[in-house]
Amino acid sequence: MAAAKVVLVLLVVVVLAQANDWPFLDQVAIALIGLLVAAWVWSRLSLRGVGLVRETATDRAQVGQPLVEHLRVDNRGRLAKLWLEIRDYSTLPGHVASRVVHAAGRSQTRWRAETVCGRRGRFRIGPLAIRSGDPFGLFPTSLRVPNTHELVVYPATVDVAAYPLPSGNLSGGASVARRTPSVTASVAGVREYVPGDPYNRISWASTARAGRVMVKEFDLDPTADLWVVIDLDREHHRVASHPPHSPWWRAPAAPWLDASEEVAVTIAASFARRGADEGRGVGLIASGGHHEVIPTERSDRQYLKILEALAVIRADGNRPLAEVLTAESRRFGRQTALVVVTPSTDEAWVRALAEIVGRRVRASAIVVEADTFGPAPSSLLVVSGLLAVGVPTHLVKCGDDVGAALAAPQGLPSVGGR
Repeated sequence: MAAAKVVLVLLVVVVLAQANDWPFLDQVAIALIGLLVAAWVWSRLSLRGVGLVRETATDRAQVGQPLVEHLRVDNRGRLAKLWLEIRDYSTLPGHVASRVVHAAGRSQTRWRAETVCGRRGRFRIGPLAIRSGDPFGLFPTSLRVPNTHELVVYPATVDVAAYPLPSGNLSGGASVARRTPSVTASVAGVREYVPGDPYNRISWASTARAGRVMVKEFDLDPTADLWVVIDLDREHHRVASHPPHSPWWRAPAAPWLDASEEVAVTIAASFARRGADEGRGVGLIASGGHHEVIPTERSDRQYLKILEALAVIRADGNRPLAEVLTAESRRFGRQTALVVVTPSTDEAWVRALAEIVGRRVRASAIVVEADTFGPAPSSLLVVSGLLAVGVPTHLVKCGDDVGAALAAPQGLPSVGGR
């Protein structure tokens, strides 16, 4: 556009010079032509021999942790580049890697971009574009670096070690004909060796007696498997808003805990971490727009599998929690611990949970009080119903330290939920 204006001025000057015998206008026309030629040549050379390298330390991060990137501009030409505008088109919120740099001839310019991940989800890192041109801005030019990669940001976790979970299941029971995933202190028996069994499990005494190779089988440690059910029905979740002149309002404890959905996801991720740390089998049921079920498993990858799911789920479901609990109740047995995380004020799910508890399933509930985030019904009746049927219940409000709230004694919310 700027070059078009200069060309238009040049045409006007040429016409006036021809219509009027003014030597001065001829000189102006020659100067404008020289300016256009010099600017065009400068623009063509401004990105010649320029390269851009981006180095990201990881493709996985967690909310509250920094993402560090190192960027480098290589100028392989002899001429210095007076200004290079590096523009980043990443989708990670708050990530700023853009910069204007000067690159001397045959040199490298480096800088570091660091951003604290403030939102869970799946984001794109890149692409990048380099913009430059002539000093007059007549012929801007750009070079696109299309390389991109995906970054998954896991939800934050808090310490929930003080939350009371069942410590173990009943001893005894029938033997199971399956390979135990780990070695424990309890030897359940011996069986014949099959290909794939580790050599360190061979029982040499039994092998000598039986005349064939025998291996030891182990009982799993007596800790109950943990099921986490997170309610993502959009009807009950609220985003934190600051009502005017409201003395009860408390700002979120962290920038990413600004919605009941984010608090619930953080709680679910925290229990998954605790289950993994304690060697429990951990499973997840999330009732969002896509019904997510991750069966319980004792393995190092299970925690990451749950975090991958929690990173992208949203409170976009329309399935009531009562329906979810009824449909999935067959998964919960006497050897499992059940934790339900919900902001729902629908008393139907309390009755559904009471039926599960009636089968001697050990369950507890964490109620995220949606009315402390925004306009919503009070959770008073729901919490009263839970305590009446003997389900341990903890409350989490907007602005609470989540770990401290889950370590506090169970109880009823104040009148109005504030």
